[in-house]
Amino acid sequence: MSSHSTDKIAVLIKELYHPNKEYRAETVQKIARYGDEAVKPLLALLNDSDWRIRYRAAETLGLIRSNEPVQELILACDDEKDHVRYMAAKSLGIIKDTRAVQTLIRMLNDEHQYTRGIAATGLAAIGDTTARRDIEAVLGRETDQTVKEKMIQSLKTLNG
Repeated sequence: MSSHSTDKIAVLIKELYHPNKEYRAETVQKIARYGDEAVKPLLALLNDSDWRIRYRAAETLGLIRSNEPVQELILACDDEKDHVRYMAAKSLGIIKDTRAVQTLIRMLNDEHQYTRGIAATGLAAIGDTTARRDIEAVLGRETDQTVKEKMIQSLKTLNG
């Protein structure tokens, strides 16, 4: 990695702390363009005290689509903040690494409804058909209609 890229990534990472939500969202897109070069600095942000920074770091890592941060994203699926768990699960589904399957199966039971839905979507994206019975099991007791629809769609995808 060139020192020029390192410097630019460092400046962009500081911009993730901007108070404006839209500004932070635009910054995520800019950082993601650096691809693998941005992975290491983003990994440190998964432990930031501000959940919004952890959320944006998880989001950016998913957009980069590198397998390198999979273990760290799996750990982020245990974050105290539901938004961070959701984004870590979403990014794991985008990356499509089979190491995430057991974590996403566990997340089908997350207390946060959107996290349950994105976990099902991620399992379908990874394509691990062993997850079918797990999705079927939670579908029967799911109360949120949007999540049910995501689970049904995920089962259709897995059933081919």
